[in-house]
Amino acid sequence: MTDKPLIRPAATLVLLREQANTLETLLLRRKSKSGKGAWVFPGGVVEKQDASCDNEEIAARAAAVRETQEEAGIEVAPESLQLISHWTTPDAPEVSKKRFSTWFFLSAQSVGEIVVDNQEIDAYRWCAPAQAIDDHRAGELKMLPPTIVTLTELATCRTIAEAAAFYQQRQVPYIEPRITSVDDTVCMLYAGDAGYDIGDGSVPGARNRCWLEGHSWRYEFQG
Repeated sequence: MTDKPLIRPAATLVLLREQANTLETLLLRRKSKSGKGAWVFPGGVVEKQDASCDNEEIAARAAAVRETQEEAGIEVAPESLQLISHWTTPDAPEVSKKRFSTWFFLSAQSVGEIVVDNQEIDAYRWCAPAQAIDDHRAGELKMLPPTIVTLTELATCRTIAEAAAFYQQRQVPYIEPRITSVDDTVCMLYAGDAGYDIGDGSVPGARNRCWLEGHSWRYEFQG
């Protein structure tokens, strides 16, 4: 029997700004030998220096601040972080051999010059959430479902205030995806989807899922 991979705590920071009356978020590109690494929000795993107590969320906040500074040279105040979601990597080796328990935070703190570390990160861009999704669908930006879902949520907001209010008014979701397929198309189900409880994407009803279409993901939500 193969041991299940350890689930490591991690943190991600979604940084926002308003530019020319447009809401934008910061994306970083993970360095890869092919030059086509995934575009992500700043973040990484929780390290020993982040854990001042046994509270994983507090440690994750520290990790989000530290990783953002290390990857992009950005200093962010811990008190500016707003918890918006929590994702656990599914137990599916075909999706990822590593599993993470990732805390997603939002910050609208103004940032200065961005300097990527060129070790883990080799590029950055500020972009409107809807444009980032379009670029992903066009094959220009490689991204994973948690990023796509978050960008889709942000695309409904016109300002930083709207984004903060959107996440403030809902209960923070703790997302544990279940993977299935419908008509030979990979489908990742989230709680609230009609098929989530039984892991069947063909069940009619509410939708809260990501579809893998070709090499890109599409988020579908219908309450």
